[in-house]
Amino acid sequence: MPDVKISEKRPTAVICLEGSRKLWELVKRSLEGTADSSDFIFARSGEGPSEVLALCRRLVPALVVIEDSRIQVIPFKQLRDLISRRDIQILVFSDKLDDAAYADFFHKGCQGVVPYNVTTQILQRAVLAICEGELWLPRRVLSKIAHDAFVKGTTRKITQRESEIFKLICLGFTNQQIAEHLFISRETVRWHLRSLYSKIGVETRAGAIRYAKHGSVETDPDSDALPSDPAVQ
Repeated sequence: MPDVKISEKRPTAVICLEGSRKLWELVKRSLEGTADSSDFIFARSGEGPSEVLALCRRLVPALVVIEDSRIQVIPFKQLRDLISRRDIQILVFSDKLDDAAYADFFHKGCQGVVPYNVTTQILQRAVLAICEGELWLPRRVLSKIAHDAFVKGTTRKITQRESEIFKLICLGFTNQQIAEHLFISRETVRWHLRSLYSKIGVETRAGAIRYAKHGSVETDPDSDALPSDPAVQ
């Protein structure tokens, strides 16, 4: 995955649980002393779901970093709207690196998975990518998730080009990157996106990713405010 830079905006809070001392130290070490370190503030949450929920709501935008063995502490249902708007992102440490486990984390609402023995360099790239709205998962997994979303079934036929673009959206590509990857113009990408969105019943990139996760669409009252429509550069 490409290196990314955090744009100028409100600092992102990086939240770990109180008992996750090793995780806390690893994440801080991976980000401190870099050009992007001022883009983050670090916070520790209590061990209960209500404490995690309260801190996430208070510190948005935030990245929650957690071990897979403690993921039940994350109140996914209550955080779903914030996760859909990318105000809350979740990075899981896990040594369950088979495709089924990756897909399970994704469908729960997590944006990335890294192994416990991840290097500080790779962890830094994962954190920065997720905070930029990308998904930190193997491409084969994202391709399968995108394919399965179509199999669950749109009533109107998705073209091969629309399918390709859908997969690239799930990989975090911008319109310009999609155009360069597929050797087509950016306006052509936008045209295909409008057609794709119409067929799966969404209006935004975030909606398309939710469709890939859940195979259905839920109305997000703040969707129009997101930088996720066909005009995304």
